[in-house]
Amino acid sequence: MKNLFAFFVVILFVSGCSSTQKTAGEGMVSVVAQNVVRIAGSQATKNLDVKEVNGQPVFVEVTGFADDFSKGYVLNLIRDKVEDEGGRLVSQSYAELIVEVAVNAAGNDLGASGYIVGGSSRSEGTVDLTVTVRNPKSGERLARQQIVGYAKYQQGTFLGITGSGAYFVLVDDNWEIVADPTYY
Repeated sequence: MKNLFAFFVVILFVSGCSSTQKTAGEGMVSVVAQNVVRIAGSQATKNLDVKEVNGQPVFVEVTGFADDFSKGYVLNLIRDKVEDEGGRLVSQSYAELIVEVAVNAAGNDLGASGYIVGGSSRSEGTVDLTVTVRNPKSGERLARQQIVGYAKYQQGTFLGITGSGAYFVLVDDNWEIVADPTYY
């Protein structure tokens, strides 16, 4: 019985090994990693309320932790939301409102967990933005909201055989499977 208990303790310690690393290189990021960030961004903007832009000429500006790759993605994400809310996108000189988007985080990491007989690999994505609607003439802040979305792709391996993976999105503290990442 002691040997069996010791065996299970060793299994628990060995199975807890995991690592995470940043994916690297613009253009080198896999489609899976891109989908994870896109799903996280879509989830984050579901809760974005920018009703102030309805019928207004609007300019969207992105700042913060944004490299060229994530800046373009975030700009497109918020511009789409502004248009969905009835805003008209114009150059900064014609704007009646400015939507300032501070990127707190936008990107993904690769992670892996190893077990004696298998393991799992995952790509985890986060989009964390602070969105401010501002009158450019007076500087008055009309609204501010922080939005966050999380998603992941997880794939398991058992005895050297890699299984099919799945996308997940965090909704109200629950990981929900994404049936078709193309249309999320």
